[in-house]
Amino acid sequence: MGKFDGKYVMESHHDLAACMMALGMCEEQSQNMADPKNMMTTTVSENDGSFTLITEHSMATEFNSTTTVKIGDTTVIQTPFQCVVTGTKKNENTWTFRTEMGGKILNQECQFHTHGLSLTGTVEGTAVSLREEFRKV
Repeated sequence: MGKFDGKYVMESHHDLAACMMALGMCEEQSQNMADPKNMMTTTVSENDGSFTLITEHSMATEFNSTTTVKIGDTTVIQTPFQCVVTGTKKNENTWTFRTEMGGKILNQECQFHTHGLSLTGTVEGTAVSLREEFRKV
């Protein structure tokens, strides 16, 4: 079992819809994803140097996905969006992700802590940023 393995439930977010729209997602999809009734969970499991992320949405099921990323490598993702993700390790508890999607770039930092994880991100070339808080269950 890896250090970060487990299930994480989103407890709050700030400017998630604005960030998704800045990346090219339509307003309706962005609002569905950011709806307070949409329970989002992410399950993390480590597999020999790579990490599998299973993301599930209770109301926006079109965004459910399973992705495996190896820190230090670039991964092409086809669903739920076509994008290219490069993950790096900043320190023992922090990963960074650079996601290229629809000609836009989202830079994110994911910090694991005793209660769960905090994710922050900015869309390059814009003033749009987001913050998400997840509790480990």
